[in-house]
Amino acid sequence: MVSENDNAIVSALDTQSLFAAQPIFDNKNNRVAVELLYRSDNGISALELGDNHATTELLYNLCGGISDQIAQYNAPVFINVCSDFLLSDSFLPLEAENVVIELVERITPDPNFIAHVAAFKRRGFRFALDDFEFIPDWEPLIALADFIKVDVLQHSFAEIKLQMHRLRNYPLEWLAERVETPEQLEQCKALGFTLFQGYFMARPELVTGKVVSPAALRMADLINNLFHDEPDINKLSLQLNDEPALVMGMLRIANSPLYRKTREVNSVKELIMRLGLDLARKWILMFSVLNRCSPAAAGLVLSRAYTAQQLAVLWHVDNAKQSQFFLTGLLSGVDILFGIAPAEFVAQLNLSDDIKNAIVLHSGEAAKAVDIIKNIEKAYSMKTAVDHTADDYFAIYNQQQYYVQDKFAGFSR
Repeated sequence: MVSENDNAIVSALDTQSLFAAQPIFDNKNNRVAVELLYRSDNGISALELGDNHATTELLYNLCGGISDQIAQYNAPVFINVCSDFLLSDSFLPLEAENVVIELVERITPDPNFIAHVAAFKRRGFRFALDDFEFIPDWEPLIALADFIKVDVLQHSFAEIKLQMHRLRNYPLEWLAERVETPEQLEQCKALGFTLFQGYFMARPELVTGKVVSPAALRMADLINNLFHDEPDINKLSLQLNDEPALVMGMLRIANSPLYRKTREVNSVKELIMRLGLDLARKWILMFSVLNRCSPAAAGLVLSRAYTAQQLAVLWHVDNAKQSQFFLTGLLSGVDILFGIAPAEFVAQLNLSDDIKNAIVLHSGEAAKAVDIIKNIEKAYSMKTAVDHTADDYFAIYNQQQYYVQDKFAGFSR
């Protein structure tokens, strides 16, 4: 049993720096985009960490971080990318329309690199040439670029004007960076720049929040798919491809004497058809929670989920709502599993209003069931009696706790 103190310790993630964001403005002073910059609480720079690692961490924090500030930085964003990151197979898990890829001046644009840029361009990604130096090596990339960023403190306005005229036939937007005075801004506008960035308009803003573990993100994605009215079985199969232990365990369950029909199950799709959607949901979540969390935490939260469902049965709630009680019980424990406040976690999910209201507003019958179960947990943890909690509820909880522990033992056999 996880104690009240353990819950308090694990329920809060430390707030940390996710990244910095510096706005980009148009010539009417409207903020039209932001550049994301790597930041670390330990003071390590992107160069010290390595461009590839820094970009990966920044993207993960953007997509997986929980912060009140993040929503305004979702799109479009300018992100610095090194050649190794662009050439890697895992490049950019973002929608093309939401990102502008900045190619930094440290890149050597050889033919292989240029070919990769062209391939991503065909997929709809946009590119900016960052701190553009007007050197011949970069000429092949100009035709693939959408933006040219010019450090106006490193180049004279006469040089910039000459280059803008030379490249006038390319469909480029020119972005002036490091604009630090109103005079510089007006000069840049007169030259033909249409986008502007610098301390005169806005300094980079540090965005802080909580970093969600990859296990929690995978769980969120799995829940989103599993609990659709009509889950995408093909997508679910792909999700489970990265969870070999889960798939093997599920296949063992589906091929057990309890579910055996005329032939064995040999695929995820057959597995779900064999078990039925409701049972498949519960088995997948049970394996998933157990594989990613401590046995004590997993046992506590799964006992809560199964007890919530049994309370729904006791209260004569219809079958559809019984599944909602199960999921509400499970989600009420993500603070124990992953250190994330349940209300923050469900905000990332595509769930019914009944479940979200139960978690966020503590309203509805499912929320009432979870409150009863938490009182039972508290009674066991503190070894005290709880008033107004029916003996029947304790009996149901004990049965479900035994059921979960028995299943855990079965997984290890």
